[in-house]
Amino acid sequence: MTVTLTHKKRQRDGTYVEVATEYVTVAERVAALHEARNGEMVTIETGIASEDLDQVTVWAKVQTPAGSFSGHARSSKSARSIEGESPLEVAETSSVGRALAFAGFGIVGGIASAEEI
Repeated sequence: MTVTLTHKKRQRDGTYVEVATEYVTVAERVAALHEARNGEMVTIETGIASEDLDQVTVWAKVQTPAGSFSGHARSSKSARSIEGESPLEVAETSSVGRALAFAGFGIVGGIASAEEI
C-alpha cells in the first residue's frame, strides 16, 4: 500500500512549503520480495549493531535472487512517539525497509518508507 504523507520542505529562501510525498510501507516491500522470488530462497536477517541508554541501531540484510542488500536504522528511546515506546522494533522495521529499497522494492521517489517518516 502506498501512503501519502504531507510534510514541510524548506525552500532556498528559508521559507517552508507543504508537500505531499508517496511512500511504500515495509509490509508491502516484504510482500513484494516474496512475490518476486519465483520459487527461489529469500532471507531477511536483522541484528543490533549498537545500543546505549538513549539509542539503538539495527542492521538488516536481505538476500534475494539478485544479490545481498543491507540497511540500517537508529531509534531514540526517549522519543515521545511509538519510536520511544518500541525503539528496537521501529529501528528493525526501518532497517528492513531500507535494505529492501536498496534491493529495488518499494521505491517511489526515495529510499525512506512510510514508517521512517
